[in-house]
Amino acid sequence: MIKAKKICGKCRGIKEVSCKCPKPKPFEGISREHQSFYNSQRWRKYSTGLRKHNPLCEECLKNNRTSPSQVVDHIIPISKGGDMWDRSNLRCLCNSCHSKKTGRSKGDKFNKNL
Repeated sequence: MIKAKKICGKCRGIKEVSCKCPKPKPFEGISREHQSFYNSQRWRKYSTGLRKHNPLCEECLKNNRTSPSQVVDHIIPISKGGDMWDRSNLRCLCNSCHSKKTGRSKGDKFNKNL
């Protein structure tokens, strides 16, 4: 039986042959306990409700841009003692602003500007 070749979504090369992209590493900043929190039905409903009430990214609005909110962010991360459900610890962000805030892209520059 012939196996179908898989194409890399980044470089469009054939995986395991010409693909030069490194394999993505899983994000290690979230514990199993917190993963179950983010996957819970209660959190999903709560965050969907917050994004409906705040449909635009709060950080983009500060910079006179309009982007749809896609993520509910904990201002003080749960892992650093932030309250999971306190509304004053939550804000709606677009994926780009959330990535910058959590330091997964462009270093920690975003946090220094807050």
